[in-house]
Amino acid sequence: MLPSAPAILKSTSQALSRAARPLLVPRARALGLAAPELVQADNLPKYNAAKLAGRPFLPGSDSKGFPATLNPIRVDFPAVFHPKAPGDADKLPLEEWGAMVREIVDRELSKTGVLLFRGLPIRTREDYARLFNGTGLPPRDYVGHAGRREQLDTNVYSSNDDPLEFTIDIHTELSFMPAPPQKVIFCCLKSPGEHGGGETPITDMRGVMRDMDSSLVERVRTRQIRYVRNIADKSRSGWNWQTNMHSEDREEVERFLTDKGFSYRWNADDSLSYWFSTDGLSEHPRSGETYWFNQLTEHNGSCFKVHPEFMNQTKDISEFPRHTSYGDGEEFSEEDMAHVREVQWKNSYGFHWRQGDVLVMDNFMVGHGRMGCNPGVTDRKIIASITKN
Repeated sequence: MLPSAPAILKSTSQALSRAARPLLVPRARALGLAAPELVQADNLPKYNAAKLAGRPFLPGSDSKGFPATLNPIRVDFPAVFHPKAPGDADKLPLEEWGAMVREIVDRELSKTGVLLFRGLPIRTREDYARLFNGTGLPPRDYVGHAGRREQLDTNVYSSNDDPLEFTIDIHTELSFMPAPPQKVIFCCLKSPGEHGGGETPITDMRGVMRDMDSSLVERVRTRQIRYVRNIADKSRSGWNWQTNMHSEDREEVERFLTDKGFSYRWNADDSLSYWFSTDGLSEHPRSGETYWFNQLTEHNGSCFKVHPEFMNQTKDISEFPRHTSYGDGEEFSEEDMAHVREVQWKNSYGFHWRQGDVLVMDNFMVGHGRMGCNPGVTDRKIIASITKN
C-alpha cells in the first residue's frame, strides 16, 4: 500500500528540517541574522543547600561522618546551557532544539560527565518526547529495573514513584544489569521550588573512586556484589514484578531471568524472588577509566528501615524488596555501609529544578539520587529516559 500524500509531505518535511538546520544557521550568521542557538551560561545558579546529616528518611544520615549539607554545583559540574537570546526558545521546533542538544552532548559530555539545559519550551511529557526524539540518541528500556516507576510514553518514564519525603540514595542507573545505559536524561515538568527540596543530587564518581577506602574497593572487586529482589504480585502491591518486568506472563519473565543468568523462585503468595552477583566496578566503555559502578547502598535493605512505607516492619533485612551483600552472601558491615554513603554524598552536588530543565548524565562518570521533598510539598514531576550509548 502506497503512503498517502500527507504522510509523504510530513516525512519529507522532517528529513529536510533535519538536513537543513546545520546549513541554515551558518547561512543566517553570514547574512548578519541572529540564529537561535544554545550557549554556555557564565554564572552558576544560586542554591539553598539541602540538609543531609540527620535528615529524616535519608538512609545513613545518622552516621558521625555524614556531610552536613549538599554541595552547591561547581563550575562545569554540570555545564549549563541555554538559548542565547531571550525569546529564542519558541523560534524552533523542539526536535530542532533536540538536535542542538545532541551536538553539545557529543562535544561536551565526556569532559564533565553532566550537562544541564535550561530555558527550553518544555511543558509536557509530549514536549519532552519530541526533544528526546530530536536528539537521535538510541533509547534503552527499563525491563528488569528494581524501582517504582511508570512508563509514560514510548521512551519516557516517571523518574521514581517512591513517597516524595523519602530520599533515594546515590547510585548509577541499572548498574547491576549486563548492559547498563550509558546516558541518563531527566526533564523537569513540575518543580517543587527553591524551598521545596526534591533536588536530584549529581555525584562525581571519579571523586567517589578516589575517596573510597582502597581495601573495600578491592573486596568489591574480587567478591562482587549480590543483588536480591523480593517483588510482590500486583494483587498485593503497586510495586510488583509485572510492572518491573513489563510483563504479566510468567514464562516470559522466566526466559528474561534465565537469559540474564539470574537465579529465581516463585513464592506461595505469587511474589517473585531472584538474585545474582555482578561486578561493583566497571570500566568506562569509551575512556577505559575504572569507576565505582553499582547500587550497593541504594538497593541495600537498610534503606527500608527509614522508608515511610516499610520502616515499621520487623522483617529481616534480606526480606525487603531489595537487598545487597557480597557476592558470596556475606553482609556488608555497618561501618562499610556508612563509609560508602559518606563518600558518595561528600561528592554530590545540588541545584534547584526549573520547569523545562533537561539534565543529561554520563551514567559511568556521574551518579545521582533524589532528595526528599520538604513537608507540605505534594507535587514534583521529573521524567526520565535512558540510552544505550
